[in-house]
Amino acid sequence: MARKSLGYIELVWICDSCQTKNPGAIKSCTSCGAPQPINVRFEKVDPETFNLVKDEALLRMAKSGPDKHCPFCGTRNLASATTCVECGGDLTVGATSRPTGEVVELAGQTPAITPPPTTSARPKISKGMLILIVVLVLGLCALMFVVLSQLFKTSALNATVSSVKWERAIVVEAWQQVEGSGWMSDLPGDADIIDCQSQFRYNSDTYKPNSTEVCGTPYTVDTGTGFGEVVQDCYYQVYEDYCRYNMMAWTTVDTLSLSGYDLNPAWPTANLSNTQRFGDQTARYTIWFDADGQTYSLTTSDLALFQQAYPGSDWTIEVNNFGSVSSAEPAN
Repeated sequence: MARKSLGYIELVWICDSCQTKNPGAIKSCTSCGAPQPINVRFEKVDPETFNLVKDEALLRMAKSGPDKHCPFCGTRNLASATTCVECGGDLTVGATSRPTGEVVELAGQTPAITPPPTTSARPKISKGMLILIVVLVLGLCALMFVVLSQLFKTSALNATVSSVKWERAIVVEAWQQVEGSGWMSDLPGDADIIDCQSQFRYNSDTYKPNSTEVCGTPYTVDTGTGFGEVVQDCYYQVYEDYCRYNMMAWTTVDTLSLSGYDLNPAWPTANLSNTQRFGDQTARYTIWFDADGQTYSLTTSDLALFQQAYPGSDWTIEVNNFGSVSSAEPAN
């Protein structure tokens, strides 16, 4: 979110000695002459009695950077000063610049303070307890490793092929007109636009064409100079044309499938028109095995492996503890 500056206002500060309100740019009390304290808090005056600063000299002062306090006598000096206006001390070393960026409240108001999050005291853990926790964690990890190793451990079984099945499918596509929609900047080059409407697309911190600026409530930020900068947090709602369009494209119109229970799989066929074509093809082969009185199955896309699975042929299969066949090969 971008910060937008509306201008500058002069702030006030209250003298610790006599409670007199003084203009922010004045460095000593106009009533008793006491110097402005280092920890002074600038405040806003009543919003009905001030206007944005117009005087060029005051604007330069407001934009000059935070004032700095003399390390010898504490007197407030302009950011550009190299020697203290009060004691003549060197300000190039040890001078303290005023903090900036704090949101300024109205004079007389107490700034809203967000209490720090409450945190419960953490109990101290003894060295012995810490060692015990580490041992328990390592033991749990070892146990999990053993359990997972056992679960995925495979056993080799002598098996016989009992039956097989193949399934093949092929997509039929047609070159035809389709309707789509999308942002104007993303449309295909050959799209035939039907209609468009301006719609919100995204937010941006910087100005974009066809955008609307949205700003929050103005607030004042301490610049450290006795002036406050009136700002708003703003962003831009960017609008673009969202369109419906027509275009020619290859579109799925049918899926042909064929299956069988032999070792000679075939692809489905069809008489295609001059505006049609075959698209993606998929194949799945399943082999069932009998081993130790149990039935196991393996599904694969390996045609060469499948075509060796003659019913009644002997195989060696790897079976995990879940009962799944992880691999299979004909017995020698």
